[in-house]
Amino acid sequence: MFDIENSPGFLLAKCHKKAFQRFKEKLEPYNLTPPQMAALSFLWKKDGISQVQLGDLMGADRTTVSGIIDRLEKRGLVVRKGSPSDRRSFTLYITEKGKSLQEELSVLAREHNNYLKKCLPEGEGEELVRLLKKLKETL
Repeated sequence: MFDIENSPGFLLAKCHKKAFQRFKEKLEPYNLTPPQMAALSFLWKKDGISQVQLGDLMGADRTTVSGIIDRLEKRGLVVRKGSPSDRRSFTLYITEKGKSLQEELSVLAREHNNYLKKCLPEGEGEELVRLLKKLKETL
């Protein structure tokens, strides 16, 4: 008989749900969601990428990325500009308002990640991250 409670997929999904919810609560004062924070984080790392590139980095489809960018643009955190090389494509840029949140939100994200790692005995949080990266690369 299949043992769902010891299934890696089930366990990952449950951990993701709990971690996502906790991070969502931390972001509520900023009126941001974890996916919006992820988009901002990738753009802080590399500004001026296309929506397609952002979707690839996030592992999200075009429709999802478009919705995330719509909301960030309405808040004045991101701006879309037509791509000079492809009229059908947009390049994304962080606005000054978006840049002004980088340090504060980065601290918040680091605190959240540290909390998750501290749920495990010393050293196992780093090991979990290493194993998750390995799994991500092989899937």
